[in-house]
Amino acid sequence: MISQRVLVAGLSALVSAAAWTGPASSTAGAATASGTLFGEGGDAMTPVMVKLIHDDASSLSPDTASYTNVDLEQGITDFIGSAPGTFTNDFAVTERPLTAAEAATAKANGRTFAYVPFVASPVALMTLVPNSTYTGSNTITPAQFCQNIPLSLDNLDGIYGAETPQYTGWGDSRLSCTAPPAAATPADPLHFGRWANLDPTMENYALMSLLDSTPASKASFGAGLTAALSQASTTDPTASEHWPYSGTAVAGGDQATLGKLIGLDPRTGAPSSVATQISLGAIMPVASVWTGDPLGVRWDLPTAAVQNATGAYVPPSTAAAEAAEADATFATTSDPTTNNLVTSFNATGTDAATAYNNDLMMESYLVVPTSGLSADKALALAQFIRFAVGTKGQADIEALGAAPATSAMVAADLTVAQQLDAEAATAPATSATTTTTTTTAGSTTTTTTAPSGIATSGNSQSTSAGTSGSSSSGLAATGSDPLPLLGLGFVLLVCGEVARQVVRRRKGRA
Repeated sequence: MISQRVLVAGLSALVSAAAWTGPASSTAGAATASGTLFGEGGDAMTPVMVKLIHDDASSLSPDTASYTNVDLEQGITDFIGSAPGTFTNDFAVTERPLTAAEAATAKANGRTFAYVPFVASPVALMTLVPNSTYTGSNTITPAQFCQNIPLSLDNLDGIYGAETPQYTGWGDSRLSCTAPPAAATPADPLHFGRWANLDPTMENYALMSLLDSTPASKASFGAGLTAALSQASTTDPTASEHWPYSGTAVAGGDQATLGKLIGLDPRTGAPSSVATQISLGAIMPVASVWTGDPLGVRWDLPTAAVQNATGAYVPPSTAAAEAAEADATFATTSDPTTNNLVTSFNATGTDAATAYNNDLMMESYLVVPTSGLSADKALALAQFIRFAVGTKGQADIEALGAAPATSAMVAADLTVAQQLDAEAATAPATSATTTTTTTTAGSTTTTTTAPSGIATSGNSQSTSAGTSGSSSSGLAATGSDPLPLLGLGFVLLVCGEVARQVVRRRKGRA
């Protein structure tokens, strides 16, 4: 008969085995360690990130990747961490470098990092201004908007500043509907709607930098803010990520702002054709990747042709972005906090006439950890970098109206990918710490949501739990069913106890 000691020993074995195997994941094994690369940032590059993640999904498998618009500042804050070893995302997307204080915080929390420049986007000035073919009907077609309104710095001073005499609206004789200047003026003297994303963005900063680019323009911009007492949140014209005309701004990102201005249909993801649902007269700084085909449905929003340094009026396009980026100043330093940064866009020579306005160009970076990632995340992130600067990734970026990395940037980016490979060689197999995004109440991490019914991603761009940059020092899960091992352990303990009692009885008889 099995003694009580046997039962107690067997129960102990079960509890011990359960404690050993309990942390093992039922979905990830040592041979097929999987996880989610959780990225955050602003909304400027959401269409690019969604497209790249979707098209790289098969190569990232079994890992997946996600990107969430939490705004530019929050994405950086989550990346640098809140305490040693405590980070909310695995990488960030930013259009500005980290400040010295932010870099120091990341270092203090144990996260070294590198910049990966991967896309240069024009900051388009979307202009919802009807042309002379629109007569005030209930519906308006894309052909009834002014396309490529030529805007010089003087014109922008008249729109955003306080020119003398004051501009009367879009019908002002100093404005023309189409390039070249002196073409017919817009049909309706609509007032200017100085709209923008209320979230902190480098799109806001870029337009304000252009308005500050000469003493006269900066003075005009400041005077305009002073005059707009009911709409402006400040009279300071200094360039900022925060839009000063707070009365005409929308929180929640570029998609939320554009959705309001163009009457985005939540069923189809297409702009409305109902005139009353469109903010006619609006002008808005937005990454050009949002103006063409950002969600899989053609928008082709009207954008201005902004005058560049040579006097040419150039609308935003892939070609214009590539011409501007071709002569960008690219930093190669021994300090990883400044290395790989684009410090200026200064189109020269044959590029100058076709380049987009230098002040309205912005470079986007992946900011990636070079320490602290688990092996699977480091390898997946290295793969994603190689895809983004490879042939297919470059084609995706160009199709959205932006410029991919230059050859010098590609070489630098591939070096970062090699750093991640080296990181993976010494890192734990998989990360065990999980977090969720700061913008959701439940446990689901998703990319920025497109209108209902519009697919913004293919193979999983969301996950039930995002994973942080911190890694587990424990053993990797086996992924196998522990019950057979538990049963075998119990049987062996029982057999051992029975054998011990048999031997004891025989000794007693002897």
